[in-house]
Amino acid sequence: MPYIVLTARFPLNKATEVAEKYIEERKSFPPDRSLVKELVPNAIKVDKDKIKSIYIAEVKEGKLNEALIRQQNAMIMYHDIEGYEYTIDFYFNVVEAMGMIGMKAPE
Repeated sequence: MPYIVLTARFPLNKATEVAEKYIEERKSFPPDRSLVKELVPNAIKVDKDKIKSIYIAEVKEGKLNEALIRQQNAMIMYHDIEGYEYTIDFYFNVVEAMGMIGMKAPE
């Protein structure tokens, strides 16, 4: 099953605004366990002159499209925060990736 990896960066002076928006987002878009299993609900660090956060979720079988759309809809809430940037990526797990090249992952 693939992973959704969301990476966000925002200015230090926007930390309170982002934290308030995060609380609002989690109320509007609570974890949907039918779509994903959250592995890293949120991890934060200061990265030079910005704060960086990451979110990682394992997507349930056949739910990638729905999970990506839901994640993007949640991120729309942050669009009005000046300096807030994010990317939403997805990664294949090693079993899927090796299968794509005709190999089997070690157990």
